[in-house]
Amino acid sequence: MSEKICPVCGVTLPEQAKFCYNCGSKLVEEIKVLVCEVCGYENEVGSRYCISCGSILTGALESTAEKESGRRIDIEFKPSKVQEHKKEKEVKQRKRKRFKVSSTQIFYVGLAVVFLGLVAYGVMRKEKEKAVDVHQLPEINSEIMAEINKLRERVNSNPDDMQATLKLANLLHDVHIFDQAVEYYRRYLERNESDPDARVDMGICLFELGRVNEAIAEMEKALSYAPNHQLALYNLGVVNLAIGNVEKAREYFKKCIDVNPNADVAQKAKRMLEQHKF
Repeated sequence: MSEKICPVCGVTLPEQAKFCYNCGSKLVEEIKVLVCEVCGYENEVGSRYCISCGSILTGALESTAEKESGRRIDIEFKPSKVQEHKKEKEVKQRKRKRFKVSSTQIFYVGLAVVFLGLVAYGVMRKEKEKAVDVHQLPEINSEIMAEINKLRERVNSNPDDMQATLKLANLLHDVHIFDQAVEYYRRYLERNESDPDARVDMGICLFELGRVNEAIAEMEKALSYAPNHQLALYNLGVVNLAIGNVEKAREYFKKCIDVNPNADVAQKAKRMLEQHKF
């Protein structure tokens, strides 16, 4: 059975009741309207625009009642407990909505700050991945793994085979198995200490493993044997930039360019200087 609430005392009454049996108040039919915040005109529920001034309707519904004359007037009465609870619920919902929007905005602002804070490192990392991998990265498949296993057996059976040892280290480097690559580079460099290419490659693997100080040491040692080794100079710039040694990075990038400005790695060093506004 349909019910309605007495607007004065809040008692629940049958739908057909015209007077409240609790307080005796005369019951009038409530009409919900949308009041225009610009001109004050009362528009019908569901309207998007005010028919009086054309403004967008954004206000809350307001209650009115019809007198016997048929004109609309505002109902002035003390809100019932049910109505107060409903109003409090609506206020809480609006607050949650505002909070949700605010949180979203804060999230995106924070995300933008983090992005700006890491963009320099991200660009540097991308360039490093292009430059430090001297060998083109092949797809890791069964054939490559078979070749790695074959070389491993060959080296283990003949530790003096430095050619196979270096080839195994390079192949492990190419497929990003950096920890094992370092092991075989070390074996090779024990017999071929002055090979700058092998030292730079091992330094790259150490950097990828997060062993930055060791990486710098190996690359600097490569320069002691080959002072104009452009790849060593460039990668030392990259590694120093990654850990925040901006002045050192600038120094190495410029040295790399001075060795041979037309080389590909020199062009990459120029781009790094331009991108980071050294």
